[in-house]
Amino acid sequence: MTRRSGSENVADRSDSPNGADRPTVSVVITTYDRPSYLPGAVETVAEQTYDPVELIVVDDASPTMASEVVSTDAHDFSSFEIVRHDENRGPNAARNTGISAASGEYIAFLDDDDRWVPEKLDRQVARFEAGDPDLGVVSTGWKRVHDGSIEEIWLPPDVTGDVTKALLCENVVGTQSAVMVRAGIAKRVPLDERFPRWADQEWYLSLSTECAFDRIREPLVIHEFETHNRISYDTAKLYEGHRLFVEKYRPLAAEYGPVMERKMRGWADFRAGKSLLHIGEYGMARRFLISAVRWYPLEPTFYAYAGSSLGGRWTHSAARSLNEITPLG
Repeated sequence: MTRRSGSENVADRSDSPNGADRPTVSVVITTYDRPSYLPGAVETVAEQTYDPVELIVVDDASPTMASEVVSTDAHDFSSFEIVRHDENRGPNAARNTGISAASGEYIAFLDDDDRWVPEKLDRQVARFEAGDPDLGVVSTGWKRVHDGSIEEIWLPPDVTGDVTKALLCENVVGTQSAVMVRAGIAKRVPLDERFPRWADQEWYLSLSTECAFDRIREPLVIHEFETHNRISYDTAKLYEGHRLFVEKYRPLAAEYGPVMERKMRGWADFRAGKSLLHIGEYGMARRFLISAVRWYPLEPTFYAYAGSSLGGRWTHSAARSLNEITPLG
């Protein structure tokens, strides 16, 4: 692993009037083989109204090195470091590398193809500073854009404090580009690098056993429509993520009783089936969705998706066009 830093050439902004007595936020950008997106990610951090910010770019062994497309001397961060893996280790390992390198009181994460509104960090730090000392995670909503037009807005549900039971079923927090975590907790509870899918929800669940959660119900993260729709789905990784999630968290769900255990199992199958339906794997989607109904027959959403999968592409397309089920994403 190699490091390149520009901190020795940049004044520490915590000594400036805007940054005086304010906690440093460490921003971790993880990147792999997307050199055209990385400069924009760095720029969106530079445009934040919050100060001071420490920027850490973790290059997961990209063919084009991150240091070739961004300069650690280009912006006035309190420090700017590029850490490069010697081999590709995956996004969870890259985030853990960033967490280890972070020296700020709070850590925010940014995927290289996401962008932030300028006030995002300011709003999250303010929520931390005004909140419960047990507060460990603050998330925000996001919006998906295409050619400058908003295609979709997602806002976190009104679930705060102890969110463990909610996270056993659904990701009520959002993407990692939307979260800020108290650094001490992030360092104590690293991401599980075994998970090839469902990593966000899995990590939030681990964190939820250690701290309280809060949310800002505004879309402060921007997903670029084109890049987020080009994800290549690997069904083997999906199955492995599902298996690991059930194996790791079914005992925790059982602590809340047999109904919660069945509910958690049903939602796990539902999420797998929904993803498979989205990519046209109708046979396997149908198996997972019917299994979800069997595990937890009290959830109406499971029936809607299972029904839409019965005739493959034809019934699924018809159901979507009639808005009989929530559009898949």
